[in-house]
Amino acid sequence: MKNNQDIPKNKAAGLPTQTAQNNHLNAHDTSLINQQAIVLSALQKEAQHTASLRNDYGVMHPAARVQELRERGYRIDTVRVSVITPDGVKHRSVAKYFLQAINNAIAGVMP
Repeated sequence: MKNNQDIPKNKAAGLPTQTAQNNHLNAHDTSLINQQAIVLSALQKEAQHTASLRNDYGVMHPAARVQELRERGYRIDTVRVSVITPDGVKHRSVAKYFLQAINNAIAGVMP
């Protein structure tokens, strides 16, 4: 996949960041930087829980990616929710992440 048009609609197909290699999100790129960019893009659309970041966006360790984004200055809040995963299993106390307003100059998001 070479550009955002190639990413399936259920993958992070959005807002480029300076950290994403060549300013593209790639659903098949499991690099740390690309996975951070996917999580950030998903959170910019709406709040996401761990299961959705894994199942819908292919991020294998969402909690770590969220923590790394926090360390880079992003304000991300967490609440605990119950979630039923695609296999029908109910999980209690799953993290749901909410991205707070971003200061573009500080956060490194390109205009």
